[in-house]
Amino acid sequence: MATILCVTSAVPGVLFAGVELARRLDRAGHRVAYASFAEADQTVSSNGLDFLPLAASRYESFLAEDARLSLIDRWCHLSSRRQQALDSLAVSSLVQSVRRLTPDLILIDGELHEHIIAVFGCGVPIALLNSFVSIWRQPGLPPPHHLVRPGVSWKGTGIGIWLLWQSLRLAKWRRAWTHKVRRVGCDRLSLLHLLARDSGFDFRRETDDRQWLMPFTYRRLPVLSLHALEFEFPHRPPAMVDYVGPMLLETRSDGRITDAVRAELAAIFDRLHGGKRRLIYAGFGSFFSTDLGFLRRLLDAVAVRSDWDVVISLGGRVSPSDLGPLPEHVHAFDWLPQLEVLRHADVAVTHGGINTIDECVLFGVPMVVYCGFETDMAGNTSRIVHHKIGIAGDQHQDSPRVIREHIDRLLHEPRFKSNVQRLQAHYAAYEDERVAEQTVDSLLGRARSRTRP
Repeated sequence: MATILCVTSAVPGVLFAGVELARRLDRAGHRVAYASFAEADQTVSSNGLDFLPLAASRYESFLAEDARLSLIDRWCHLSSRRQQALDSLAVSSLVQSVRRLTPDLILIDGELHEHIIAVFGCGVPIALLNSFVSIWRQPGLPPPHHLVRPGVSWKGTGIGIWLLWQSLRLAKWRRAWTHKVRRVGCDRLSLLHLLARDSGFDFRRETDDRQWLMPFTYRRLPVLSLHALEFEFPHRPPAMVDYVGPMLLETRSDGRITDAVRAELAAIFDRLHGGKRRLIYAGFGSFFSTDLGFLRRLLDAVAVRSDWDVVISLGGRVSPSDLGPLPEHVHAFDWLPQLEVLRHADVAVTHGGINTIDECVLFGVPMVVYCGFETDMAGNTSRIVHHKIGIAGDQHQDSPRVIREHIDRLLHEPRFKSNVQRLQAHYAAYEDERVAEQTVDSLLGRARSRTRP
């Protein structure tokens, strides 16, 4: 068996998926350590994994201090400023951990560019973890920040999709040069070039700025996509990409859930046992929780349906009291244990985050999506519509009547439930067939074959 180091950010969705992957590899007999930032310690350690802390980046603090200097001073002290900026990235702790642990393979979050480039110089095989839908420019595949569906409207034509990718590349180029000028040589991309020089990383050969991820993706490093290929638009993934299925961390805990909330949820679930009531779950994280106008339209939509039990997770951004008096069958909470609620839900109303979508599919729950238009949410929403496992609403235009009609359709049109269940079977097969474990074993085998004399 091998020694594997998993490295991710502490963003909950990415962290939960990474920890679940690490748990599966640990159960397969590998020795697995997990590196992340301090706030991830409890999640990692509670799942029986060795936790290696990453030093927090001080780059934003550096930029704030640096902006106080005059333009002349910033140019005159370019070399020392760049060294300070490089130090602020705080990647040395990971390099030291890699050299101490000497892993056979590093699985690292594909957005941690500083850390990827820094550990490249350690000579350990690296594979990236992708937490988005497809981020690669492939024929017929639109960029994932658009609601575009292949074959639908002129934007879904070949030329329309090509123009979307060209527009994205122009926006990335403009952003890169804006940062370069404003930060006077201490922009992130310039610092990554300096890191690459120090670690022996061939920037031109290894990176590709034509793809979706900011500021670039990697041409040759293998990628594990933590989702199901069946959720994508039909396409052939790049040769270095393996879909290993969604990673659902059922052992995650949330100390924000009180005993009183659990008792209230238990009472709601008990009312469902007769089969005549339906449970509607609305959870938006922090994206819509401050949009009281939309939340009140949602409340108006469900208020007249006393045969529904409705639970709303506000994401901790506003208080349930801000919503005013609620009907007896509507319940608003600061936080909810999402997996527990989805086990009982008939419909979910959500913002289009890929982790919530994957969880809905794994529990067979159709969705009304009010897209938050963050990262790949638009692309996620368009895939939901494409596979007919839910409906895309309009956060700004939908009236209470329209919101209620969307939910009613999902409850009463069998095709939505059957389509989710079909996709659910594909999702389950990834775990049943141990696709992730076999893919990692294949990576390890290739790495060993390259090191044989």
